Amino acid sequence: MTETNYASPDLAALLSRASVEVPSRGHNLAELSDRFTAGIDVTVTFLPGDDYHRNVETAAALRRLGFNPVLHIAAREMRSREALGDFLARARGEASADRVLLIAGDTLRALGPFKSAMDICASGAIEARGQFRWTSGRPSPT
Repeated sequence: MTETNYASPDLAALLSRASVEVPSRGHNLAELSDRFTAGIDVTVTFLPGDDYHRNVETAAALRRLGFNPVLHIAAREMRSREALGDFLARARGEASADRVLLIAGDTLRALGPFKSAMDICASGAIEARGQFRWTSGRPSPT
């Protein structure tokens, strides 16, 4: 991490362990190296109209910078099961991603067969790839 003057050592310590989010277009990724420690998780958003190919390119750039890319999968933006499979394969192959964050997405209508994050879970697509862990905002039921 490049030396940056922070207001307090507590803030510097917090940022060294933080996870951050970047837009899928990947603007200013190099600045992350100036502010955050390599090895942290960086999530890549999936906004309405995004193309998953660009998301994977951004994730690959993050990996080259030493960060751990975590790709959002917006269920309602996936146009087909084949597109989801291709997205997962590219994420793993091109960006060495091993985690995804499942979200429903910000569009009201599904563009394909998935209406929710649970639909993606139920599809078996993540398990079929065998190497992904998925993240959700809710704790596991006990």
